[in-house]
Amino acid sequence: MPVILTPLHFDRDPLQKQPSCQRSVVIRTFITSDFMTGVPATPGNEIPVEVVLKMVTEIKKIPGISRIMYDLTSKPPGTTEWE
Repeated sequence: MPVILTPLHFDRDPLQKQPSCQRSVVIRTFITSDFMTGVPATPGNEIPVEVVLKMVTEIKKIPGISRIMYDLTSKPPGTTEWE
């Protein structure tokens, strides 16, 4: 499952020009049989909600993380990474 670390500054005061040191994590779970096409694994259906909450709990323990996002987009043909 791709996990992406992004420099999205949700914790920064919009009036300050200095960027934050915090980062956001994006979790992208998808179901595929051929790594050519895929659909998102939605919480409560293809992946238990408890599993998603456990991932969030563990990621929140990492210093420097301000947000955890879950990518529910479908996977375009020929890609397994997040673009």
